[in-house]
Amino acid sequence: MLVLQKSLDALAVQHNVIANNMANIDTPMFKRSVVSFQDKLRAALNINEPSPLWRTHPKHFPIPQAISLDDFKPDIQTLHDTIGRNDGNNVDLEMEQGILAENNLLYNSLSDMTTRYLANIRHAISEGRQ
Repeated sequence: MLVLQKSLDALAVQHNVIANNMANIDTPMFKRSVVSFQDKLRAALNINEPSPLWRTHPKHFPIPQAISLDDFKPDIQTLHDTIGRNDGNNVDLEMEQGILAENNLLYNSLSDMTTRYLANIRHAISEGRQ
């Protein structure tokens, strides 16, 4: 249930960021933002798996620390390195609409999964009686 909650929360944040990008499509020098959470959520879910990596020297790359699901928050990044138009704005309406459609599908799917999960729990509590 916590995974579904965190996923729905992250998708709601992504929806707000996409809406902000679309609202500022005509704002000169506006830079679009993106939300990334899938890889971070996947890492939080694999917290109990032992890492096959270890550092044998302090100059080796550090091993990424696992994130607990309780501390999970999506990352919002502003993309400054791209310019889509002459006014410095980098929001592409068609791309934002596509991302929004995908986000809506994911949110609706997870919402449906949550509803079914809770219905199964309610069914088990009532022992199948109506």
